[in-house]
Amino acid sequence: MNKFNQLLSIGLSIGALSMASCSENDDPSGFEAPSDNAIRFAANTEFSRSGDITTNNLTSFNVYAYTGTMASPTLFMDNVAVNKTSNNSWTYSPLQYWPANEAVDFYAFAPSSWVGKNGPLKPVSYDSYPGTEDIIYAVSPDLKGNAGAPNAQVIFNFRHALSKVTVKLSSSNENLSVRVTNVVMNNLMTKGNFTFPTESTAGAPTVESMGKWSDQNTPLGYILHVSRDRNEVILLTTTPTDMSDTGSKLGGPKYMMPQPLTWRSNGYGDDTFIAVMCSVYDTKTGLKLWPNENTPAENVVEGSTFGDGILRFPLSTSKFSEWEPGCHYIYSIVINANEEMGAIEFGNPTVDTFVDVVTNYE
Repeated sequence: MNKFNQLLSIGLSIGALSMASCSENDDPSGFEAPSDNAIRFAANTEFSRSGDITTNNLTSFNVYAYTGTMASPTLFMDNVAVNKTSNNSWTYSPLQYWPANEAVDFYAFAPSSWVGKNGPLKPVSYDSYPGTEDIIYAVSPDLKGNAGAPNAQVIFNFRHALSKVTVKLSSSNENLSVRVTNVVMNNLMTKGNFTFPTESTAGAPTVESMGKWSDQNTPLGYILHVSRDRNEVILLTTTPTDMSDTGSKLGGPKYMMPQPLTWRSNGYGDDTFIAVMCSVYDTKTGLKLWPNENTPAENVVEGSTFGDGILRFPLSTSKFSEWEPGCHYIYSIVINANEEMGAIEFGNPTVDTFVDVVTNYE
């Protein structure tokens, strides 16, 4: 039996991305020099990557604040919108002042829609489908202002609440023509509850300073590409094609709920995997090589317009079995074949980091 030969390499490296930081507050002229004890906000800029929320493309965020204790909190700022002005200062209304002899716990997030009216002290329900939205959060607890001190500002360090996923396809065998019609990530949980940490999100992440996901449910498939006609069929080349987008246009990441990844039954049951519908042809003769009469039934797509087969790639690997928040997972699938159309093989997986979002208030 002729079998399709694939080489799957999930290219990944865990390490910090270098950021070029440029302060927008080196000159405090962005604010009227205060002599009061008002609470004020500011922001710094750093390197940004397309699609991610960073402080140089962040134009607004929302803030809840509480006095009292965790057991008995008192609402101090109720979902206040903080907006960036044309001169790179941050404003909100009405202006709030530091309470005397009381500490304040601040919770910030963006975009404004993902934390509801119940606020951040209770688990926040969230639906990550269709995966096009990056969400961030920050906590600065137990802060006090100094009466009469100028620029008494809150310091936030924003973190990503979701994982980032990119899928790329290529082929380096010039004797083959690999034509891809559909790509889907299957059985991924889309809904869950996010719990804000109570510790500060400034500094290196710790278990106590990271938000947590729970009660994940509603598994769905994330469509990365669908060919509605022959013009949208993708011919793979040696240059990886970014499949991470909804619809037929290419490019762009998916922002997914962090979750365990399952691979127990080769793409059946509750397995989480990438499904690639495609056909393979001989480049010179145009002869269709796969699927063929010897292809197992589970690899044949019944009723396919283009007579495609289906390939299943596990999202779980020997290196990791779940997605973590703030990490960028790049799946690079290289579809090749030898003369015998031999066995399926997998390369070594790696992980790339997600860009951190940092907002400083001085």
